[in-house]
Amino acid sequence: MLLDGSALLIIILIAVNTMLIGLMVSRSFTKPIQELHKVTQELEKGNFKVRANIKTNDELAQLSDAFNKSALALSKMEEERLQLEKAKSEFLSITSHELRTPITPLKAQLQMLQQEYFGKLTEKQKESLEVILRNTERLNKIIEDFLEISRIEAARLKFTFRITNLEEIVNETVRFMDGFAKEKNIILVITASELPAIEVDPDRICQVLRNLVHNAIKFSPQDSLIEISTELKKDCVRFSVKDQGTGLSAEDQIRVFEPFFQVEGSLSRKYGGTGLGLTICRGIIEAQKGKIWVESMPGRGSTFYFTVPLAPVYEIEPIKVLFSTRTDIEKKLRDELINMLGPMGDVEFNELKNKHALNKEDLVKYATVLENQHILRHPNADELKRNIGMIFGEENRKEENEKTDEGIGGVKKVKE
Repeated sequence: MLLDGSALLIIILIAVNTMLIGLMVSRSFTKPIQELHKVTQELEKGNFKVRANIKTNDELAQLSDAFNKSALALSKMEEERLQLEKAKSEFLSITSHELRTPITPLKAQLQMLQQEYFGKLTEKQKESLEVILRNTERLNKIIEDFLEISRIEAARLKFTFRITNLEEIVNETVRFMDGFAKEKNIILVITASELPAIEVDPDRICQVLRNLVHNAIKFSPQDSLIEISTELKKDCVRFSVKDQGTGLSAEDQIRVFEPFFQVEGSLSRKYGGTGLGLTICRGIIEAQKGKIWVESMPGRGSTFYFTVPLAPVYEIEPIKVLFSTRTDIEKKLRDELINMLGPMGDVEFNELKNKHALNKEDLVKYATVLENQHILRHPNADELKRNIGMIFGEENRKEENEKTDEGIGGVKKVKE
């Protein structure tokens, strides 16, 4: 019995020692791995100054050194990128100002010539001056657009806030654009809900709305209808401009707010333009923490939406508008699918991209298919659909019951 008891005690001691040794060995592996995981997450968030501190004198320490070298290289690349960003913004701003300086006296001299201030002109001379003046105006508009872009990117965009009746802004914009609409016999319809007077910059709101209405008229067919709507949401006012034009493909919807973007084969080539109007609109709206997006189908027209928060944003942040928003959207979509489906999400994303199905409608249908095939549960499928909508800047909307009243001239007004 004594021998048996001694043997049992020895076995217990050996087991305890083995367990302690195993825990120590396990901890020597798990702690460095946990630290590597932590610093990797920081690196993913954009913290390129993070460093791993593993002193185990083994392969994990070598991996830590390799990570630190990679982080250092990324840190240097980020510093160079920021310097390039700053240099680009300064170059854009200085160049735009320098180009604008000679335009003003040039335009003034041309106008004096046109008005025969320096003597009589022949008809051919007058026609030539008109061509020069039109191109001077166009050049001035391009320079103004570049100046606006530089202000947006440098957080120098000016806002003058005051308590404003947004319904008056809409009515004023429609009256201003009505003459242009009548040239194509287009009717402008206002669908207005009761809106509170809020503190905004009315000129900036008018600038965005005028640009959207102008584009809608420009790309709409003769004898069509354009609807301008407003709706009060929980913490913002949502505006929309709906046309009956040619519409946009899924690819074009993602890129339409990019600078210099022109839809191939569309009337945009006929009308020209810098391709910066919608980019500037995006900068103005996002500077106030609002959203701007488009919903469209080829051949069925387009609806452009933008929101204005009820509370103004006084501290303006720089916004990068000269880079592709399409890349940002695709990255968010990839991350969302990986989050929902794990590693298979990356494979599914690439397949959807190859099928040109990275638009809101196809992705929502795809989420429904995943639910029907029991790959995703109903709550997860709903969450995926909501997140897809948020990525495309969409908000939840409800059906509206509208009563139409005839307005004055070519403008109709609808009150909810």
